[in-house]
Amino acid sequence: MDAEFMREWTALRSEHTHDRDPFNNYGCFNVEACRNCNYVYNSRACISCHNSDSIIECVQCVDCRDCAYCVGLNGARFHILNKEYSETDYYAKLTALGVDWNVETFDSYEG
Repeated sequence: MDAEFMREWTALRSEHTHDRDPFNNYGCFNVEACRNCNYVYNSRACISCHNSDSIIECVQCVDCRDCAYCVGLNGARFHILNKEYSETDYYAKLTALGVDWNVETFDSYEG
């Protein structure tokens, strides 16, 4: 492919994917080391997750928020290893496990 085509493609992809590793993600913002995700936000090391926010190392989760180390959940909140916790207990458990649930924000992707 010619260089101009590739520049345009890279610019278009960058407009719709803002993470530290944009490959195979779409519409993701402030994510790190995620793969094959769509519309995932403030998350880290997720695989094939969709429409989720603040999830950590989850796999194939959809419409989830504030979950960590879960697989195949749909519409879950405050889960660790697919077990539900209260909001207070969720953050206490992550703290006890030594898990940093914050994903550092950044201004732009320098690809």
